[in-house]
Amino acid sequence: MKPKLFSAGLFALALASCKQDKEIKVYRVAKETPAASADPHAGMPGMMPGGAMPGPVDGADPHAGVPGMGGGSADPHAGLTAEQLASAGAAMQQSQEFTDSPPSHWKKLPPSAMLLGKYQIEGPEGVTVDVTFSTLRSAPGGLLANINRWRGQLGQEPFADDAALKGNTRMVPSSFGEAVFIDIEGLMDSADPKKDGRLIGAIAESGPSAWFFKLRGNDALAAAERENFIRWVESVKLAEVSNAPVPAASPADAATSPVSPAAAPAGDGSVTWQQPEGWSVVNGSSARYATLAITDADGAKGELAVTHFPGDVGGDLANVNRWRSQIGLEPIDEAALATSVTQVTAGPKTIQVIDVTGPKNRCAAGWVAHGGETWFFKFTGPDALVGAQKAKFTAFLESIRFTKPD
Repeated sequence: MKPKLFSAGLFALALASCKQDKEIKVYRVAKETPAASADPHAGMPGMMPGGAMPGPVDGADPHAGVPGMGGGSADPHAGLTAEQLASAGAAMQQSQEFTDSPPSHWKKLPPSAMLLGKYQIEGPEGVTVDVTFSTLRSAPGGLLANINRWRGQLGQEPFADDAALKGNTRMVPSSFGEAVFIDIEGLMDSADPKKDGRLIGAIAESGPSAWFFKLRGNDALAAAERENFIRWVESVKLAEVSNAPVPAASPADAATSPVSPAAAPAGDGSVTWQQPEGWSVVNGSSARYATLAITDADGAKGELAVTHFPGDVGGDLANVNRWRSQIGLEPIDEAALATSVTQVTAGPKTIQVIDVTGPKNRCAAGWVAHGGETWFFKFTGPDALVGAQKAKFTAFLESIRFTKPD
């Protein structure tokens, strides 16, 4: 399953790939047609159906095995009715751009049908790995079903339930929100070990859409590209961004308070807050409820991301350790967590807060449960910027009010 004869060459390839310069590439892809969704977080852990949906191995189609989608067809949507196409969002209209930063040794291939982006990685003696990026209007069948479909493609048994899924996956950052990340090894009897044997994938859900990132191919080469793949997932962003600054506070307001007096709604209006003077709301990512941009006098930039997900998203310790990892810090245990967390009162709510500084950046984050979800307010940027804006961040948290029942 893991051919040893490639090991030395692949190790050298992995080292070389880490040193190669990345370049930003811009593509034009189709934009999904709007579709109403009763649950904007369908498919997130704790909110997903339990049915497994393993499907046929196809090697290229990230949606093989979805009911109605022919596994061997060049069209990944073959077999879907008009209603299924509308509900899954497979029908696409209106072009828009996305950017990514693939390693320079990844060979770009023409996308096909639902594949917004596709790359191939070549190794020694003819081994290959394919990388794809695609989207659907929500994850058909739910997150558990999609992960089990991937497992079925490599001959692995499906996870029995959400608990098993959670224990065998982790979260990685993406511009579409935290993505569920999995690494699957396996080889079907009829598969070519030069082109199959490992699938490394990530699924992010943002509003009514699901975004699929998939690396599949030779076991050893795929393993060597794992970290490159994670960094690439982080780099993929929709490029159609329109900045919409919130009106600035008047000089009189700014002189008496670090926030403007008018509550600033965002997203669907579920939350309002007082807008700190000098901060602006930007439409930077469809995965977030809102993004606020912060720039200091020296031009240093930071951002505050507002997101919300069903349940506790793994719990306080898991969330804090994920943020610590993102800024280059080691994980902590429950005892250290207890001494790291402070609290901010926001009306009837108590927001938990951490403030940590790593070699990469500083992260000040608040989180609070409301309406069966956890809301996150994460401020990241250079240490000096976050420190200088910390009072405004605290005032921002204190001003948060939920407009919908708990």
